Amino acid sequence: MATSNATPEDAPVEPDTARPEGIDATSAAIAAIIDPLIENARQMSAIHAERARLLAELHRLGEHPRIIAGLRGDPVETGANDPDTHAHGPAWDDVELAERTLATEVAGALRLHSTTARMMIFNAAHLVEKLPGFQKALAQGRISWAHVLRMQDVTTGAPDEVLPALEAAVLGKAEKLTATQFGRVAARELDRLHPVSLQERADVGVTLRRVVLQPDVDGMAWLNAYLKADEAQAGYDRLTRIAKSLNDADTNDGADGADPGCEVVLRTMDQRRADAFRDLLLDGECAGGLGRGIRGTVHVTVPVLTLMGKSFEPGMLEGYGPIDPETARRLAGTAPSWDRILTHPETGCMLSVGRDSYTPPADMKRYTEIRDQTCQGIGCNRTATHSEIDHTVPWNKGGPTAVGNLVHLCKACHRLKHQSSFRTRQTPTGALTWTSPGGKTYTREPANPIGQPTPSAPAPAAPSLPRSLGRAEPPPF
Repeated sequence: MATSNATPEDAPVEPDTARPEGIDATSAAIAAIIDPLIENARQMSAIHAERARLLAELHRLGEHPRIIAGLRGDPVETGANDPDTHAHGPAWDDVELAERTLATEVAGALRLHSTTARMMIFNAAHLVEKLPGFQKALAQGRISWAHVLRMQDVTTGAPDEVLPALEAAVLGKAEKLTATQFGRVAARELDRLHPVSLQERADVGVTLRRVVLQPDVDGMAWLNAYLKADEAQAGYDRLTRIAKSLNDADTNDGADGADPGCEVVLRTMDQRRADAFRDLLLDGECAGGLGRGIRGTVHVTVPVLTLMGKSFEPGMLEGYGPIDPETARRLAGTAPSWDRILTHPETGCMLSVGRDSYTPPADMKRYTEIRDQTCQGIGCNRTATHSEIDHTVPWNKGGPTAVGNLVHLCKACHRLKHQSSFRTRQTPTGALTWTSPGGKTYTREPANPIGQPTPSAPAPAAPSLPRSLGRAEPPPF
């Protein structure tokens, strides 16, 4: 009888060779995605390494005497001799001017805040010049950019003489651990190698404490505090304890005057912590009763129809952007005073005093505050109320005091404009175009462009709205 090597379908299969049906197809399908992801990660690391190399090269360029000379602005052309220029404090030295000018160039090219761009350049130079092993590993895709950032955090401020030993000790760990795990290992190793005691470093670190506001989307923002670790941990623990003690049956999401019969909104622990944090900041007191009676101030522009409940057009929160109509109406309802402006072309504002006065009158300043909302420097977001007002065409070159020649610049951007070889040009609607030393142009549109009246056209009747921009009156209209 003929025999066959084929295995009958009903033949038993040995347990050690058993394989669930479809396992090969599943494995192949997953690998088809994971393998390209691994290669993609290598490529991204290489791109980060190349960007770091370019930024480090730009940093070295800024140290070249010929380049530094080319970055300086002409005092007459830039308006450095304008009356308000001397109020900015001492002029930057050549190194500071070069750093800030090149950082602003990068900020415009990559659409970043100038401070972010400056930090990128610093980190790139630090990586390329002081951590060459990490730069090479990044270029080869053996570590990620996240690992480099952790190493940057750990080594910022560390003595240069310990960096080679630290790099040799921890680079292999970076290739095996997550960025967070690696950061802890690197910090412990640096503490072992550091010639300065942890206590001395902590004493310096506490001098850097600060609070940072970071706008987000959907009418939200982050408020971050840089504190001593024990204080930050204690503060978070206190918020957690307060959050656990809150009773949603007693307070409907913290709303004042909530209807007792309305449905209770149950909050998550994170929401309770956030509410406790908000309430302590806005209504609490500091040690010794400090803070009592001190209230934060915000500036919001609300369209009239939104205020009347006949439109869903958002309000504009200065330093942030659009906020939802309900929040805009709530803020408007509690405002102690108003600066009113019509959002059609006729505002009633004095638009120019020509050459009669260097200092703009109050209503003109408020007009430009509402129009600009923030500093109009490249990538800058400092609020207009905390910025300075600048003549785009310098006063000493015949520039008029007029809304079409006035713009808000924070102290740093104002100084950059007057000291560097950046050039600016402004349109009648307030858009400001910067031309960089590298020949690139970057335009900042005003956040709230307000049309200007046509001089020959009669002013439209608006009996229900005041025409004076500068008058501050309590609501209602």
